[in-house]
Amino acid sequence: MKTYFFLSIVFFMGMALSSCSSEGSDGKKLPMEIVINGTYSSVEDKREMLINNNDDYQKLMNEVYKNLDQMPRIPVVDFTKYSLIAVFIGQRPNGGYMVSIDSILDVSKIYVNVKEQTPGKNCNVTDAITRPYTIVKIPKTDKKAVFNTKQEVKDCQ
Repeated sequence: MKTYFFLSIVFFMGMALSSCSSEGSDGKKLPMEIVINGTYSSVEDKREMLINNNDDYQKLMNEVYKNLDQMPRIPVVDFTKYSLIAVFIGQRPNGGYMVSIDSILDVSKIYVNVKEQTPGKNCNVTDAITRPYTIVKIPKTDKKAVFNTKQEVKDCQ
């Protein structure tokens, strides 16, 4: 009888745990479009941002390009229709580092799945200091953004 009771508890606990999904794994996948990305910016620290207005966007772009003599043309974004997701991974000692957004899910919050790529030991990279970043456009949202980052080492032969 005790064994049956124990197995019943284990079975129901397993069922309860399996019915719970990790936050951000279910939901509607949002369409996204890269607005701008690169490996050289003036942003030295790691940042993850949701931008919903042109003033914040212009401030960020001024910071991204502050070390340049002439600012390039900044893509226009209609903030009545779109929000921006910006990810900066901070300063890196050399080339070969990259950042991308794999997917964005709309659940109770916006879950941003970020991939940071690091060069492997056999990769030939530049000696230049880099500051990789990406900025993507998504449908307008006022939800809070949660960022999940996955590290990946690029294997070079």
